[in-house]
Amino acid sequence: MNISEETRRRIVRTLRSEGINWHGNLGEVEFLSRIYDLDKLPSHDCRFEDARGDILQHRVRNYDWTDDWIFDDDRFDLLHCSDDEFLRFLCEMIHPAVRLNKQEDAKLLELFNEELAREGYKIVETKTRFGKIRYEPTGILPHTVDALRQVRDIAEAIDSEYIQREIVRMTVAIEKDPELAIGTAKEFVETMCKTILTARKKPFKGDENLPKLVYLTIEEVKPMGKTQLDPATQKSVRRMLGTLSTLTQCVAELRNLYGTGHGKGVGAAIIDPVYAALAVNAAATLALFLHQLYEKG
Repeated sequence: MNISEETRRRIVRTLRSEGINWHGNLGEVEFLSRIYDLDKLPSHDCRFEDARGDILQHRVRNYDWTDDWIFDDDRFDLLHCSDDEFLRFLCEMIHPAVRLNKQEDAKLLELFNEELAREGYKIVETKTRFGKIRYEPTGILPHTVDALRQVRDIAEAIDSEYIQREIVRMTVAIEKDPELAIGTAKEFVETMCKTILTARKKPFKGDENLPKLVYLTIEEVKPMGKTQLDPATQKSVRRMLGTLSTLTQCVAELRNLYGTGHGKGVGAAIIDPVYAALAVNAAATLALFLHQLYEKG
C-alpha cells in the first residue's frame, strides 16, 4: 500500500464534508458490483448470506445505515485496501455512467489528483477505441516523487502553503501538462531563493533572473564558509555549485521555450513529459540543497 492512510482520509473527509454521493446516479449495489463480487463478500447481518443481501436490507428496505457507510465498512476497507482497489473505486466514482454532472465530475478529478500527487499517482482521462471516456490511474516517475517528497517536508517545516501548492502543481502536471510543470519548476526555485533571502534579511530587487537569484542565495548561505576543506574538495564543491547554477539556467531556458507564461504560435512543439520531469528534478534538487545549507547557517 503506497497511498498513505493520511491521503485516503483527506479524500474521504472531503467527500463526507461536501456530502458527495459516492455512487453517483447508480444504486449502491449496482455501483459496488462494478468493482466487487458482492455475492462472495460476507454479510454483517446474520439473516443474509452475502454483502448484496445485507446492503439491500439496510440501504434500500430499512435505510438505517448512514449515506457514507462505505468508508467505515471493513469488507471494503478503503483506508487500508490495495492501491489498485482504492484507485479503481475513485475512477468508478467519476465514470460517465456513474456521474452525469460534468462539473462535479471535474471537481472530483481535481480533488483526487491534488491528493494522489503526494503519493506519485494521478487519474487521467482516456478514450476507448469507440470514443467512450474512461478514467485510469497512472504513476509519476518514482525518482521525481522521491525528490519532491523531501522538498515537501521542507515546505511543511517552514510552514509555506504557497510552496506546498507549487509542489503539488508540478507533480500533477509532469505528464498531463509538461509546460505547466516546467513553468512551475522555475517559479518554485525563485520562491525558495526569495524565501531564504528574506529570512536572512538579504536585500534583493525582486526582478532578478533565476541564475542571479540562485547566485545571491548561494552567496548568502556560504556553503564553504564554516567548514575547512582541502583545495581539491573546495574545487569539487565549486564545480557542483556551478553545475546546479547551470541546471537552473537550463530550467529557465526550457521554460522560455516550452513553459507556461510565454505565448506560442500555432503548431508550436509540445515538449515530452520526460523533459518536464528533468526540470522538476533539477528544481527539487537545487531547492533541497539550498535549504539544507540555509539550515546549517
